Amino acid sequence: MTRVPVCEHTTTLGGTMRKTTSAAVLTAVALIGLTPAATARPSYPWPPAEVTPVHKTKAELQEQADGFSEHQRQTFPSLFPDARTVTAGAWGGEAEGVFDDMQYMVNAVAITYPDRNATVYTQVHAPGHHTDSPEQLCERERCTGAAGDHRGGVVVFTELDRFGIRVATNFRPNGEVVWAQGTTADAPARLAAVAVDRAYTFTG
Repeated sequence: MTRVPVCEHTTTLGGTMRKTTSAAVLTAVALIGLTPAATARPSYPWPPAEVTPVHKTKAELQEQADGFSEHQRQTFPSLFPDARTVTAGAWGGEAEGVFDDMQYMVNAVAITYPDRNATVYTQVHAPGHHTDSPEQLCERERCTGAAGDHRGGVVVFTELDRFGIRVATNFRPNGEVVWAQGTTADAPARLAAVAVDRAYTFTG
């Protein structure tokens, strides 16, 4: 899993910011009565039968990344309401700001709570780029459950116990995969709400 440094942009929570809950967040949270289901080995056909690969220019990817960051600044305060600050990191692939011929992008959001600091990583894969199926993911990592995303996809929850990491991975019908990674201190529903948010897409 790729990691990128966090850039200096802080959103302070409170006041009007806390009230600007976008429709996307409300929809995601509504979807996520998502308590992981008991099944630890989800069955979901992958890759989908018809996938249209997406290739974008560096300029297109940078514009897309800027939109992702703005969306995070608008939505994360509502998804993580007990945080004091949210700091959206720069997007990139192998390195921050590197977009040449990329088919995925990742960033880190630093979250400051009253009693701890945390980081949530978001990675967005273009259709056809993420080849591992949910079953293969569960062979490699410990799956704790799965749930439908109510849009034809599935969210798979995994944990890496020795690192205290929790991940929600959304497999989508168009072949996109979006995952959100936090720690076991982060509720699965919050990570899932990030992963299923269709604002994070290569096809938009």
